[in-house]
Amino acid sequence: MTDAEIEAHARATAALIGLPIAPHQMPGVIAGLRVAAAAAALIDKVPLTEVDEAAPVFRP
Repeated sequence: MTDAEIEAHARATAALIGLPIAPHQMPGVIAGLRVAAAAAALIDKVPLTEVDEAAPVFRP
C-alpha cells in the first residue's frame, strides 16, 4: 500500500471510532501500520494445523 492509501485507511477507521488524529501524528500512524502489516505478513507465512487452533473452551 502507498502512504496515501494507508493514510486514507487510518483516517476512515479513526473516524468510525471517533479517534482524532492530528496532522503531525499521521507519519507515526503510517509507520506503525507499516510495522504491524510487516509483522502480520510474517505470521501469515507460518502454516497452521488443527492442533495449532485455539481450544473451543478455556480451562485454566
